[in-house]
Amino acid sequence: MKKLIILFVAIFTFATMGLKAQEIENVALTVILTDVFDLNVTAGAAITFTFDTPAEWNTGMVAPDGGTTTDVTIDATQDWELTIHSPDLSDGAAGVMPAGNVGVYCTDNGGNYTIGAEVACAYIAVGSPLALPNAATVLLDVGTGNAGDATDNMFAINWECGTMNAPMNGTSMLQHVAQGDFPTGTYTSTVVLTLQAN
Repeated sequence: MKKLIILFVAIFTFATMGLKAQEIENVALTVILTDVFDLNVTAGAAITFTFDTPAEWNTGMVAPDGGTTTDVTIDATQDWELTIHSPDLSDGAAGVMPAGNVGVYCTDNGGNYTIGAEVACAYIAVGSPLALPNAATVLLDVGTGNAGDATDNMFAINWECGTMNAPMNGTSMLQHVAQGDFPTGTYTSTVVLTLQAN
């Protein structure tokens, strides 16, 4: 009987040697993917036109001082559109210059997406600009699909002022001043670019 008890103790000992104490806990894992719409002005955050020659006063300027463009990049998880608008320009006193004396058009700026394919823009050349509107107006829009990162979405907003290119104001800057529409001076405004889902 003693041998039998020793045998049971030995079997029980060997059987329990393979069992190890353990504790199990669970971790709840959550990944939240929210939409991202990120617009960056990488150059040309300040645009200036200086009218100081008869030709500029009579026919306008097809590029601002220094030939500056406003370069933008866009990161977006969905197709997007970019709107633009500006209040009329003011000299800080009584002078008000209608924003429609300024025009903008868009060009590709080295990104993987191009205007006319993934991205749409109705204003793509000097001479056929969008007259700077007072109300938000679509400047860049979805073409075949424009969701992507900043290496995909790189564009230049080109500026012209006083050129009278339709649909811009059809009166020269010289004529505006001569007929008293607004006096000479320094006029400023803030142009608003808004990126949103399309």
